[in-house]
Amino acid sequence: MRKPTVIDLFCGAGGLSKGFEMAGYNILLGIDFDKYSIKTFQENHKTAGIILDDIKNVDAKRIRELIGDEEVDVIVGGPPCQGFSMAGRRDQNDPRNSLFAEFVRIVNDLKPKWFVMENVTGLLITKTAGGEDVGKIIKREFGKIGYKVENKILIAADYGVAQRRRRVFFIGTNTGEQIRFPFPTHSKTPQVLIDGTKLKRWVPVSSLLLKEDEVPKGYFHGPKMIEGFVRRKRVNVENGKGFGWQILRPDEPSFTISARYWKDGSDALVMYSPDRVRMLTERECARIQSFPDDFVFTGPKREVYKQIGNAVPPLLAKTIAEIIKNYLGGKTVL
Repeated sequence: MRKPTVIDLFCGAGGLSKGFEMAGYNILLGIDFDKYSIKTFQENHKTAGIILDDIKNVDAKRIRELIGDEEVDVIVGGPPCQGFSMAGRRDQNDPRNSLFAEFVRIVNDLKPKWFVMENVTGLLITKTAGGEDVGKIIKREFGKIGYKVENKILIAADYGVAQRRRRVFFIGTNTGEQIRFPFPTHSKTPQVLIDGTKLKRWVPVSSLLLKEDEVPKGYFHGPKMIEGFVRRKRVNVENGKGFGWQILRPDEPSFTISARYWKDGSDALVMYSPDRVRMLTERECARIQSFPDDFVFTGPKREVYKQIGNAVPPLLAKTIAEIIKNYLGGKTVL
């Protein structure tokens, strides 16, 4: 039986692709301009093609040279939020002038039945200089090429990921089918919904962490760094910002693992005592993002942390992939 097919734009390490692969899709191609990310993608998707280049230099002809006559069922990707800033007189917040426009272009050229686009939630409150919501523009631009689009903020912890990551997902289709988002499988506390659906408890971060004596010394912070964290937290609180180091609570999901985690790990630290604090290892971050332990990351430590922090959690991607797969298979989605 033919597997549904996927092309991953701005693929990074391949979190979206991994999730779709877990749901039974055939990953045809990954495109990214970062050499470390594309190498990681290649290591984990041996049969997929790759393009290492700026998306602006990639057209349908070049894609077809790699995938042949394969029908493309789904295009996925997360255009970098930095793409919303452009030089010149054009409105820097207008997604038509950003990398998003390249996503639309390729969707228009290849005509997949579905697409999934992920981004930071801040996109939904971004407005152009003329006061128009970016989210509305995104839907309108896809509408011009024949796609109905819906968007929703999803919390990774609600889908079995040990992390409170919040991201907005845009799902579009030209099939006329009703667009649906996955129902949560987990919640802060176990519960049974009115319809009988059972929600499991959020996955605690402690279930994924190494034991203290298994962690290499290099991941532990010294006294000066810890003093700096404390001082910065105090200053931020005094200034009303409320931000500073964040200490993981073992029985709860992790805070969001960001692409900047490599700097000092302040987004999510493990504290054994006030003077014994460490950052997470690369593999622990990958686990928190729901990557399986056999997923291979390539490049220097800094680049690996960035790849992990930029990725879409595979388990979350899998839940979206399964809904779309039911449509592609002709099943009724409730």
